[in-house]
Amino acid sequence: MQDTYDAIVVGAGPSGSVAAYIMARGGLKVLLLERGTYPGSKNMFGGTIYAVPTAEIFPEFWEEAPWERAVTTEYLYFLDDNSAFQIGFTNQTYGKPPYNKLVVHRGKFDSWLAQKAVSEGAVLQTHSLVTRLLYSEHRFSKGRVQGVELDNGQKYYADIVILAEGINAFLTKQAGLRSDIPAETVKLYIKQVFRLPRDIMEERFHLDGDEGAVYGFVGYPTAGIIGKAGIWLGKETLGLIVGGFLNQLAQKRMSPYELLERTKRHPMISRLLRGAEPIEYAAHMIPKGGFKMIPQLYDHHLLVAGDAATMVSGRRGTDLAMLSGKMAAEIALQAHAKGDFSQKILAGYGWKINESFFMNDIRAKKNYDKYVKKYQDSDYLISRAMNEFGSAYFRVDMSAEQDKMKRIQQELKQMQLPLKSVKDVWQALRNWEVL
Repeated sequence: MQDTYDAIVVGAGPSGSVAAYIMARGGLKVLLLERGTYPGSKNMFGGTIYAVPTAEIFPEFWEEAPWERAVTTEYLYFLDDNSAFQIGFTNQTYGKPPYNKLVVHRGKFDSWLAQKAVSEGAVLQTHSLVTRLLYSEHRFSKGRVQGVELDNGQKYYADIVILAEGINAFLTKQAGLRSDIPAETVKLYIKQVFRLPRDIMEERFHLDGDEGAVYGFVGYPTAGIIGKAGIWLGKETLGLIVGGFLNQLAQKRMSPYELLERTKRHPMISRLLRGAEPIEYAAHMIPKGGFKMIPQLYDHHLLVAGDAATMVSGRRGTDLAMLSGKMAAEIALQAHAKGDFSQKILAGYGWKINESFFMNDIRAKKNYDKYVKKYQDSDYLISRAMNEFGSAYFRVDMSAEQDKMKRIQQELKQMQLPLKSVKDVWQALRNWEVL
């Protein structure tokens, strides 16, 4: 295998594979390095990709990409110990092209993305752990990035390196573009996948054909930790995921596995899992530091994309990773055409990111860290209040309606002051993100 390319991409996740695809399609010789046994082997997420952003890169991708179900229904459950307050929405048109959300398995979908890059001429190399960036010799500084070195000592060289290495971002830190990630800006999720016969799944979850549903759970599952739980339905599998902020898990001395077992015990969830066969576990960390934790995105001959660049906004991560990979590749092609990979030229990538719709959302929530610190109990309290209200409202007794409503108001006031309840709800509406 040759050791010199026009571009090297580290990481064959969504951002890396899209970057490799676009650069290879543009005529560059691209090396795509993946540390896992195959693209997607190291990745985990809830389970859905968004059709519109994905189609920006791969028009009508649903005709060839591996997907499980088209999400037509979404539920959000506010859980207390033995009750649930439900909000839901169904749109049958979401089950037809161009769709809205599609449930995918990351191993299959990421492999498909990487093969799209290969089909355009990119070279995919798995089992390849990059341990350091290579720099040109310079008398007074470390010089410019000129390639990468693997753990086996193999060296590859290129005019530009795109780091799509994920949340740990070892190379991004090595390049001096970011500092260590504080535990309070990271969410740790665990996922358990179950097998369930298709006919049982479709009857239990009220699905027809390739229709799918997503269930979000707030309150009880995370035991007072800011986090969420959810269920995503495949053709014959379902994934249950739960987690929360890393520092809060440590403070409460709880593991994601404990949250998972707690979630499965809830009567609302246990009946959904009845008869399902557990087949695998996975865990994943998600950068939730927001605007304040976005690293420097470019340097001479170097770009950063995807989770390594903290491209996450609420529930949106995979699509933003792909879009950031697309933007990085477009700037790399421009730099190649000019023969100039300086920081000045690559700054165009930072401009593209800053002007994007998703950066507007990320910027608008730049004080999310303050919400996390101040309203750590809001998920639990809001869920409890809604369930207390529901239980009292729907209970039929010998009271007059006016007396019942007065009693409900008094019970809610005793839980906490009305003004704090209003503030909790307001902050929750602004910051809730069910994966």
